[in-house]
Amino acid sequence: MGMGAQPREVACEAIERRITAGELAAGEELDEPRLADELGVDRGTVREALACLVRDGLVHAEGDGFSVAPLDEAWLREAYPIALLLEGLAVRSAPRFDRYALDRLQAINAELRELGPRDPRLAAERDFDFHDVLVAQCQNERLTATVRPMKRMLVRYECAAMAEDGAPAASAAVHDRIIALLEDGDLDAAAHAVEDNFRDAFPGILAHVGQPAGR
Repeated sequence: MGMGAQPREVACEAIERRITAGELAAGEELDEPRLADELGVDRGTVREALACLVRDGLVHAEGDGFSVAPLDEAWLREAYPIALLLEGLAVRSAPRFDRYALDRLQAINAELRELGPRDPRLAAERDFDFHDVLVAQCQNERLTATVRPMKRMLVRYECAAMAEDGAPAASAAVHDRIIALLEDGDLDAAAHAVEDNFRDAFPGILAHVGQPAGR
């Protein structure tokens, strides 16, 4: 979160991170006064943040309160193929990736490879960042606006899979291949590699639905 972020945005990001990391478990009733105290904001700000997370599908509104939304296998089976197709489309329709974008991808992937094995949530976040840069290069705001919220939801599902031994390193190796293809200017082959990455990762992610994130 950058400088000058609004308290609601700060609270929203902090609560989202706790949910994706499994610190707030699926189905858990959210204690708004406690969250407000821990985050250093007022309860109204917490409620605004939770309302945003309801929209994003991470939280359910229940009467006057909120609870963490359960992991949803049906949603995952529906959303994952859509994310696969749209990200492949984004890469194919992008202009040639410039040096700045390629360097950004390499920097994100280096963090995934180095830090991911120690922190599954961070690994899932760096994976999100990598794919977010890929999609952003298409310069299609509607496509980006469709893919990004879906991918943010997927971070929660990917955290547990990233806790498996070797998962961050395997993901980084696939990313290396994608970067190499982009450097060669072969966008179609890079898009195929992105789609294969989704397909190969899906069984492992699906297997962890219902299991807690983290080690």
